[in-house]
Amino acid sequence: MLRFIPLVWAGVWRNKSESALMLLALSVGFTLFGTMIAVNAAYEQAIDDAKMDRLVVACAFDCGSIPLGYREQLGRIPHVTAVGAVVWIGEHEQDAQHPITITFVDEGIRSAWPELPMSPADWRALDVTQTGIFLTRKAAARRNVRVGDALTMYSGPQGTLDGTGIYHFTVLGFIPDPPGWRSAGGGPSEIIIGNLRYAQNWGPPDERDRASILRVAVDRPENARGVCREIEAWYTNASPALYCLPARADAQETAEANINMRQISLGIGAAGLFMILFLCANGIAESVRERLREFGVLEAMGYREGHIATLVILEAAIPTLLAAFIGGVMASGVDALVAHLALTGVIEMPEMRSSLVAFGWALAAALLIALLSAVAPLYRLRHSEVAAVVAGL
Repeated sequence: MLRFIPLVWAGVWRNKSESALMLLALSVGFTLFGTMIAVNAAYEQAIDDAKMDRLVVACAFDCGSIPLGYREQLGRIPHVTAVGAVVWIGEHEQDAQHPITITFVDEGIRSAWPELPMSPADWRALDVTQTGIFLTRKAAARRNVRVGDALTMYSGPQGTLDGTGIYHFTVLGFIPDPPGWRSAGGGPSEIIIGNLRYAQNWGPPDERDRASILRVAVDRPENARGVCREIEAWYTNASPALYCLPARADAQETAEANINMRQISLGIGAAGLFMILFLCANGIAESVRERLREFGVLEAMGYREGHIATLVILEAAIPTLLAAFIGGVMASGVDALVAHLALTGVIEMPEMRSSLVAFGWALAAALLIALLSAVAPLYRLRHSEVAAVVAGL
């Protein structure tokens, strides 16, 4: 094998400028492929993080809110283990350029949405301090706040009991971003958790006993669809009528709404691979055409067809694998940039993370492309007459 190294190295860098441009183009292609693999994985993970045995119950029509009395009724349905209420109130902070939404929750959310990453100590602190709030990592990063800081929300002149529309909060702590891309029933994973009793006591009187959505936990995932059907049947003719959907189905609908980024990412990734295959196959074909006489001389010196095939495959594999490695590193940088943009609110999408699985896919694709790129040149080389090639005929 060692005797092939000088020949392969000379073949790869026989034209340094073309080889450098080829390596750059292949690296860009693998960067695109790796980034799209990460995008697809991010959306798939966001769907997988949403559990099937967690239900989101909302108004079937644009009714605005649900009576809190529905909690006890839903809790009596077979297979339901917990029911919690969520109230969203929001407008802006100091000015309209700083929007904010507070997710007020009751004690039932602790069991109905246990994936919310709050510790028992966090729940106790929230229960004791009605004006207290907990911010997720994204929410805290966008506001640069610390524990004990005051935060003010303006919800409009009709949004509070005294008519000022101003809510005053105290930052109690920070929690990790919950699993999945979207929070309970909607909205990005930037969540600010508040005490529902504060919203009930300080909010407008006509909204005190109403919730934006109800979160329902069931005993087993296979019972989720049946419970949803029963909930919708119970409240078909009620005012308001209810709509129920498992959290995983809600996450999947969100990921596929308007633009299905999972399918688009796979399509773009496939296009990147096709570009890499085209560039690599064209480069190897040109290299073989230019080196037919050299290969003929090698065969005349005793190199068998298997040796020549090894040279051609290695010449295709080395730059392709190198480009896959460079592209993987560049894709990791792109993933980190996108994650930062998502964290700071510039874009809204699931958090992307580089993984060894994506890197492994890139290397596997590189090897496959190298083999495919060598097929046509090797076929041509095999059907060439060595004597005629060496003689220049």
